[in-house]
Amino acid sequence: MVRRVIRHRWWWAGILLFATVTGAYQTAQNLRVDNSVSIWFLEDNPGYQSYLKFQHERGSDEIVIAMLEVEDALDSTHLKSLRALHQQADTLPGVHATFSLANAQYPIYSNRRLYYRPLFPSGRTPSQVSQLLEQLPAIRHQLIGPEGKHLFFYAQLDPTDKLESKRNEIVSHLEMVIEEHLPGALISGQPILNEAFNASIYEESTFFAVATTLVIFALLFLLLPHWYYIPIAVVSVAVPISVLMGVMTSLGYSLNLISMLIPTILMVYSVSDSVHIINIFHQEAGKHPQEVRITLIEKALLYSLKPCFYTTATTVIGYLALTLSPLPAFRVMGLFTFLGMVVAFVLVYLITAIGFSCLPQVPVAGTRAGTRLKHFQTRFIRNAVNHINGWTTHHARLIIGIAAVLALLGIGSVSRLEVNTDSLHLLGEGQAKADLFAIEKVLGGNARFQINIAHRQDSSMLNRATLDRLDTFQAFVEEHPQLATPVSILNFRDFLESRSSPLSVFSPANAADILSQPPVDRNAFFSPVAEDQSALSISANVKELETKALEQLLAAIRANFQQHFDPARYELSVHGFLALFAQLNTFILQTQLWSFGTAFILAFGILFYFVGDWKVSLLVMLPNLLPILLTGTVMSLGGIALEAANAMLAPIMLGVAMDDTIHLLHSYKSYRKQGLTRVRALDQGLHYTGGALLATTIALVCGFLVVGASGVLSVQTFGLLCAFTVAIALVSDVIVLPAVLKEIKD
Repeated sequence: MVRRVIRHRWWWAGILLFATVTGAYQTAQNLRVDNSVSIWFLEDNPGYQSYLKFQHERGSDEIVIAMLEVEDALDSTHLKSLRALHQQADTLPGVHATFSLANAQYPIYSNRRLYYRPLFPSGRTPSQVSQLLEQLPAIRHQLIGPEGKHLFFYAQLDPTDKLESKRNEIVSHLEMVIEEHLPGALISGQPILNEAFNASIYEESTFFAVATTLVIFALLFLLLPHWYYIPIAVVSVAVPISVLMGVMTSLGYSLNLISMLIPTILMVYSVSDSVHIINIFHQEAGKHPQEVRITLIEKALLYSLKPCFYTTATTVIGYLALTLSPLPAFRVMGLFTFLGMVVAFVLVYLITAIGFSCLPQVPVAGTRAGTRLKHFQTRFIRNAVNHINGWTTHHARLIIGIAAVLALLGIGSVSRLEVNTDSLHLLGEGQAKADLFAIEKVLGGNARFQINIAHRQDSSMLNRATLDRLDTFQAFVEEHPQLATPVSILNFRDFLESRSSPLSVFSPANAADILSQPPVDRNAFFSPVAEDQSALSISANVKELETKALEQLLAAIRANFQQHFDPARYELSVHGFLALFAQLNTFILQTQLWSFGTAFILAFGILFYFVGDWKVSLLVMLPNLLPILLTGTVMSLGGIALEAANAMLAPIMLGVAMDDTIHLLHSYKSYRKQGLTRVRALDQGLHYTGGALLATTIALVCGFLVVGASGVLSVQTFGLLCAFTVAIALVSDVIVLPAVLKEIKD
């Protein structure tokens, strides 16, 4: 195969060039960034489908909020600006409805009918409007803030499933219109935060690409024996990434918080394989300077094939296991990283074969700096290996005992890990986060919870007894520290009662009957009553909360509901993006269990294939589980929760930890076949593989440290934890693994 490739090398080079250019072009044309709710939930997820149904039937919670700080919110100048903003915003595609002081309505009861009239029509004075708003405190809070020093404008967008394809265009256009009419306004809301997430991902992806490229060039200079080989290694890294990203974007997949890590991960793994092959080729050329070039190439590829193949196999199992996650973002990450690494493994052999054949000459010596570094590495590795071999021979039981204690502590720590995602940790620092905090400070929340209470037999909820229960329940919502300014049909009932007179005949006794009448000219922005009157809703502001806090909030709402409503007759449902987001904890836990369980079974299968003994295979798993357990200990002691970004850490790191084990076991088995004792075979195996293990670990640690330099806290934590785990994996495989094997009697 090598000879055929080299014979037609220019033909193969043309194919690779075409694939690379096509992939780069497709990526440039089709690359999108999407961190919307759809990447976290499968299409058939009941919670997601319920969320979409709620949006279509009761109004989308995709709401953009603009807040302008003013001296007097009731000044007619501001009203004029708001009306102009409404006129333009209402015509924008994707905007379903808008709401502000300029178009807000209040109910009146006249001639036995309910009507909704403008709150601030022309001719009404600011003082009259102020008096009306005093009788509608929740609405006042939403329109001008608690002190009347802020002006709010709300734009309700289409439901999420209708919005996704043109979200960026719709939100950007709306922002421009708001800034034109309300200069200096702070803008937030779930659609704005989503676009901020997307902007962070794009910036992070660009940073990762540049930083990883610089790191790779530095690694190549340090790890390669001569600069002649750098172009070969660079092409080996660039081609697989270009091909994979081209395929991925052409199929309609976009970058998100998770998949943006794919190029960086592929770069790091590709450079490891290419460095390994190039070093073997250079060694063979130095040993046999008169050897025919094609023979040198065949030897380099043949000698490296088996360890690189099994290293790739053990690495990809962690990513392949992610395809079992219930979260689409992790499935995409697992699938395309798996495919990318398989493609990279094949292409690195094709490219190095072509590259070696095209070298003007084979450098038999390295650069001066490279030679000095190589001598330093050799001395360092030789001395370190000698010390390690002495420790593992004379203190094997002590090493195993310490490892066992650390493993038990790790198991205890892992069992205490919190599952909790903070959405703000997924967002980089910037204007979007600052605007979010400023608006939440005034409004008490940035997102909307819609709490629905429905009659199970579809009977009308508009009766006095039910409204009284709702009144008590809404009082709980008002007093809850994480909810703010609840609005329901009760707010309008209380307003009508406060303005009642003998002529209006509106009273608590007939309030339910009057409210059940279909109103005239009703504002569609809020939907406090279902069309068939079988459900009542409370709309409340809620802050961006951690998933654990959201779970506790939802539990408190359900508990209070059961105190005031009979669950056999009434049904509670809480809708909104944050209510859906709270489900992530369950999915993250499922991701850990399913993906890690699958990765463990596959890893054990590979070990058993190598070792051929169940007992030994189980013992050898200890050094591979130890790094993950120690990482769990660090997370537990550091208060780091298991969350969206690091939910894939365990299965990925198990595969990475297995790499060093496979290298060492492969070398160990070779020496055993030569008749060496178990102890001698392990010592020689560590001498032979020490350099490769160190080089691979350096490459992986540097790659994950690039991720650890992210400006997004969750991604930063993931990168640092991965770098720590990879480093511990090396220590575990060169110290604990030999100690375990040396204690096993022949």
